[in-house]
Amino acid sequence: MTKSKLINENSIGGLFLILGSIVLLTTIYFEFSIGWIGHARTNKETNEFILSNWENLKHIWTWQMLSHFVYITGYFLLLKKAEVLMRIVWSILTVCSLLMLVAFGLTLGTYYQALEMYNSEPAIFETLRGGIGYLYQFGRYGLLLFVVAFLVETLNNNGKILKVFGFSLLAFIILLFTVGYAFGI
Repeated sequence: MTKSKLINENSIGGLFLILGSIVLLTTIYFEFSIGWIGHARTNKETNEFILSNWENLKHIWTWQMLSHFVYITGYFLLLKKAEVLMRIVWSILTVCSLLMLVAFGLTLGTYYQALEMYNSEPAIFETLRGGIGYLYQFGRYGLLLFVVAFLVETLNNNGKILKVFGFSLLAFIILLFTVGYAFGI
């Protein structure tokens, strides 16, 4: 593989990570705006919220699922010629995003129907919620590891993420946290 092709694949992989991050952050904003996150609820209130807001949540979760597909594409591009430690990191991130894809796929394919039957057959929904919850929790650890990998690949002199894009996204995230903190969100 020529050096220019490798640099191109690394740049494209970095762009995929940035695109996935923008999509994921945007969907988190939409989750907040409809009240899915940022509010404490009982299990019963959560079930009622999902049923009454299913159309919005379905679209948000579909886009989140897409963001993980975009992440996986970027991980594969970056994995090809990464150093050993980063190859392990990209591999772990790929597995975590695959778990998130499965969790979102199961949620989108089964949650609403299982919630509709909740009053007559609560065990079905509780079983689905438990299984999806485990997949989602393990997959979320990948997002924490992603932050570390993103910083390493942005700050490293030989990093795979273009500095202008990486620093722009980092500045945007810091701005979001600052605004959220200032307004008590």
